[in-house]
Amino acid sequence: MNTLHTKEKWQYNENFNWKTHPFSISARKRGVHSAVIANIPVRATIPPQEQMANARLIAAAPDLLNALRDMLACVYDEERDDETIKAVEAARTAIAKATRQGFRRAEYD
Repeated sequence: MNTLHTKEKWQYNENFNWKTHPFSISARKRGVHSAVIANIPVRATIPPQEQMANARLIAAAPDLLNALRDMLACVYDEERDDETIKAVEAARTAIAKATRQGFRRAEYD
């Protein structure tokens, strides 16, 4: 499947020397040391532990997306029970939200 996001492995970073952006997500790109994907700024309304958890979740996003796609390819079956069908539809919705793309049923047949 064609992806639009940065394909290189995303890495969680702690930058405690940066007072305004202590957490970031980066990827090693060919020809550069690293490329910043996201900086997590300090916010008084979000505790540091929550900011760290948010940064780790963002860094794991490509792996989560790939795992969810693989899982859907294994479990999709129109004969499954209602709960499984609801879970498959929820997974498709999450992937669509992450990729801004719809899904064709043939992708999971």
